[in-house]
Amino acid sequence: MPNVRFTEFRQNFATHYDSVLESRAPLLVTRQGAEAVVVIAEGEFESMQETLHLLSNPANANRLRSSMEQLRNGETIERDPTE
Repeated sequence: MPNVRFTEFRQNFATHYDSVLESRAPLLVTRQGAEAVVVIAEGEFESMQETLHLLSNPANANRLRSSMEQLRNGETIERDPTE
């Protein structure tokens, strides 16, 4: 994960902000003597939250893993969504 010191982040905020949005990659901002923070695009954060929610229920997580395995193995059925 790319990282930047707080002073650099503050001085070039708009550039770092745009970079995070464009790359969709989180940016670690460090500050001497303090815990670091991570800057992440809102859409990426929401996606992570949704994934955590879906995987928080063991039964649901197993269904998702099973479905992904079926997809990898080509065990899919095409359906017309208008039906």
